[in-house]
Amino acid sequence: MQKSKATIKSVVKDGLAVKRSGVMKRTFSRQELYDLVWSTPIATLAKQFDISDRGLAKTCLRYHIPVPSRGYWAKIEAGQQPTKTPLWKLENPALEPVHIGGHKPAVNPYVAFATQKAAEAVEQSKVERKVERKQADTAKESSGKTPVVLDPVRRPHASISGLVTALRSAKADDHGEVSVPGIRIHKSSVTRVISVLHHLVIALESRNVVVDCSDKGIEAAIPPDDVRIEISESRSREKHNPTPAEQKKHDDHERRREAAQRRGQWLYPESFWPEYDYIYSGKLTFEILNWADGARKRWGDGKHQSLESMLDAITDGVVFHLAYDKARREEREEQERRRQHMAHRRELHKKRQEREAKRLAFLRQLADYQKEAADLRATIAQSGSSLQHAGPEYLKMIAWAEQRLAHLEAQNRIDVLTSHLVTQNLFPDIDDLADPEGDPPPPKYSWGD
Repeated sequence: MQKSKATIKSVVKDGLAVKRSGVMKRTFSRQELYDLVWSTPIATLAKQFDISDRGLAKTCLRYHIPVPSRGYWAKIEAGQQPTKTPLWKLENPALEPVHIGGHKPAVNPYVAFATQKAAEAVEQSKVERKVERKQADTAKESSGKTPVVLDPVRRPHASISGLVTALRSAKADDHGEVSVPGIRIHKSSVTRVISVLHHLVIALESRNVVVDCSDKGIEAAIPPDDVRIEISESRSREKHNPTPAEQKKHDDHERRREAAQRRGQWLYPESFWPEYDYIYSGKLTFEILNWADGARKRWGDGKHQSLESMLDAITDGVVFHLAYDKARREEREEQERRRQHMAHRRELHKKRQEREAKRLAFLRQLADYQKEAADLRATIAQSGSSLQHAGPEYLKMIAWAEQRLAHLEAQNRIDVLTSHLVTQNLFPDIDDLADPEGDPPPPKYSWGD
């Protein structure tokens, strides 16, 4: 066991960080962690890392690192030499390195890039807001614990005037709920919601965010990117207790049913009250209907804060989501541009290969013509001494050979070859198929990159 502890120290000494408290929380290569778990019991290592032995075993499993089976260390103590399971070699770069002391899931680099850009946009918005406000007012509103009450709005912002009209004229249901696209609240909260929306729109407008209300709901946008938002009021459901008037109607109906049954008639049962009552709490929730990695998207009334006191935080959240979507969109557009550029380069490469094949075919045909012409000249020259004794068929063959030779020599003339080259555009002065970046790499996958 002393040897195992020495092994741990040797691995630690190789440049891996150790907390001052003595608890290791570090990053290993797969080989290093393999050496550790096969030199020291997992339970002992887990204490060093301040995690459970089961958690360490799961980490090894996640990174495809074999661990000793039960009884391995008992065999070691007994002086035996049990077999070690070898470490498998993997080509997946996501499995290097190994993070101990809390699993770090693989993060899509494009998501991380978008998150960073969104955070920078929000930080810039905060800096601009601090310049515009006095320090005292900023400290008071940013605490979130000072009650904030907004006065009722007589003339709401123009961008929500249509929504306000629809909200005020909306007919409440049996439970007192009014609902328009993007808002679901109790009728008693209408005035407050209008005030919150009015001041929120003003805050968003200062960040160059426009708000639009339509049949789809409420949208906040920095064109061309937009997010939908909703405001709702929480409610609870309770079993309905009938009022005396409701109970009297029910009893009267039951007596009529009994009288009808005695006459041999049938009277359908009726319900004179709802099964449940919905109790609205007056607590509002603002939600951004969008996904952004690690970003907050919901704010609600609490014991020490209200939506009114969180308008700055809500505005920053909207800006974050819009900046996140913008970064993701721009990255997608850039990926598409790169994809199209690579597709164009590969198309040029394909055409260059086709042109190269035509060039080779042209040269081969030229060589064949020249070889055939040389053979015909030799044949005609050898036949000259025997023409006076040859028959008519032989003489016809020699005459055809001379015509064929004349045709081949005509095809091999420089002006004719040049005309064919120009017609087929095999060696243009300005090469439209040239790629200044050279030949493109082959696709990574059968369906593309």
